Amino acid sequence: MISRPESLWARPLTLDEIRRRYLGGCDRHLGVELTAIGPDWIEGRVPTIERTRDPHGDHYGAAIAILAETLGSIAANLCVGVDKRGVGQSLEVHYFLPVTAGPITGRASPVSITGPTHTWRIDLRDKAETLVSTATLSIAILEPRAPPSFSDVGV
Repeated sequence: MISRPESLWARPLTLDEIRRRYLGGCDRHLGVELTAIGPDWIEGRVPTIERTRDPHGDHYGAAIAILAETLGSIAANLCVGVDKRGVGQSLEVHYFLPVTAGPITGRASPVSITGPTHTWRIDLRDKAETLVSTATLSIAILEPRAPPSFSDVGV
C-alpha cells in the first residue's frame, strides 16, 4: 500500500495568502482567481468576458494558457522551501472544445516533482465540467534570485 503525504506543500499558506503573494500580473488583468486548494492540487478559474474572447466569441487560447501557467507555477512554488524558486520552462496546451460562455476552471496536479524539474498537468473544464483543454507545464527549480544591487541596475 502506498502512503500519501498529508500535503505536498512546503509553504503552508492559506488561499488568501497565496492570492496576495502569487497573483498580480497578466493573470490578474484577465480575472484569474484561485478558488480551492487540496493536499496535492490547486484550482482556479478565468472568466469568459470581453478581454478573454477572440473575435469569434470563443475563449482565447492564450487566456487558457495563462490560467494553466499560473496554477502550475504557483503549485510548484508551494512545493519547494523558501530556499528555492520555480520558473517556467515549457508549457504545452491541447485545446479540445471552444468555450463561449461561463468560466473555465483549471486544476493543477503533479506528474513529477522530484529533482530539478517539476512537471504539472492542468485539466481545464467549462461550466458544465466538460474537459475542454489539458496542459503540461515544466518548471525549473532554481536557487532564489538575489535582489539586484544598485550597481546591477546602472545607478
